[in-house]
Amino acid sequence: MIGKLLGLAALIAVAGCGQEVQPPTRAVPTAAKATPSASASVPAEVAAHRPNVVRLTATTPSCAGDRRMGTGFAYSPDRVLTAAHVVAGAESPITVTDADGRRHRGDVVVFDPKRDVAVLRVAGLDADFLDFDSVDPGDRATFAAYSKDGKFTVRSGEAGPPRPALVNDLYNERAVSREVLVLTAAVDPGMSGGPLFGPHGDVVGMIFAANLDQPGSSYILTTREIARPAADGLRATAPVSTRECA
Repeated sequence: MIGKLLGLAALIAVAGCGQEVQPPTRAVPTAAKATPSASASVPAEVAAHRPNVVRLTATTPSCAGDRRMGTGFAYSPDRVLTAAHVVAGAESPITVTDADGRRHRGDVVVFDPKRDVAVLRVAGLDADFLDFDSVDPGDRATFAAYSKDGKFTVRSGEAGPPRPALVNDLYNERAVSREVLVLTAAVDPGMSGGPLFGPHGDVVGMIFAANLDQPGSSYILTTREIARPAADGLRATAPVSTRECA
């Protein structure tokens, strides 16, 4: 698995080469204020991976609201990927709630405001490894995430082609290019950081924003974009700063 992640990370250097960078993207992050949890049924295509999808609650006293909620997914037994804006400005530890309602301590060990990706080390989570892959344009893909009311939600849509998108970094300090795809399924507050699963059950991306230009669709970071932080997260052990709120 480590080799697979590192191999994907190596591909990032050539992602988008020779392609035209798109105009700035209108997108809105989908972290939310924390609310009580709820249960929901899980379709068969993602049922095997539900234990990997976790709910994150971050204490953010310097942000608008004392807490921020988002989604993450365990891609190895004790590492969780999420969107960096979910944990930006958060105090350590992050509360990680698994599918059985058990709470774990999460420490941010990778914080990448350029890609909007973070990795948490979560001792005792004991999750299965997940495989990363790509998705073909036109394929159906399904995401799993927790909505702002704490409900576990799955939605499917058609995946568009991966493309470079010019967006601002997390702190609006500079324009950056991210490889993204558009999914024809809406995302709600709280769903940032949720995994997108392809037709064969592999992770093919991660939710990072709603698409304001195409209501009812969402922006997904591709596995090329999240692979390098994921690989770095497998090696990192020390907590890092999550800077200020974003």
